[in-house]
Amino acid sequence: MRLIVIRHAEAVDRDAWTGNDEDRPLTKAGGQIAKSTFKAARRLGHKGTEIWTSPWLRARATAELLSAIWELPLREVPWLTSGAMSAKDRAERLHASPVPVLVGHEPDLGELIGYLVGAKSLPLAKGGMAILAGDPGPAGMNLRCLISPKTVASLSER
Repeated sequence: MRLIVIRHAEAVDRDAWTGNDEDRPLTKAGGQIAKSTFKAARRLGHKGTEIWTSPWLRARATAELLSAIWELPLREVPWLTSGAMSAKDRAERLHASPVPVLVGHEPDLGELIGYLVGAKSLPLAKGGMAILAGDPGPAGMNLRCLISPKTVASLSER
């Protein structure tokens, strides 16, 4: 199977936000950079079959941008909220879609990727994307592509 893992785009800084952490919105720049990253990934032929997102606002907003660009259905899954369950438990849920696209939070996504590729952790930058292939068990997948928003931005400027 293939798996696409995306960390939410840049959100308002935690220290500057007075509301609940779950309600922190994306910054305007974060949304713009995420759109560029998703368009670049689409041009490279990377696309999933269904988007699963954390219900927290910054992840949901990122997933909505992705859904519009990749024209994929989206559903909220509570197990993608920060700290909801272990990487092993998350991995066991991946068989429900041929090419799921997960949108969530660090450190959880980095720990999931690490579990799947046999490493301790592989953290994603805000708005970053990892594409994996293989069996979604311990050390059963290979990292095929890692897309950083900074890389996409620098390529766009050329």
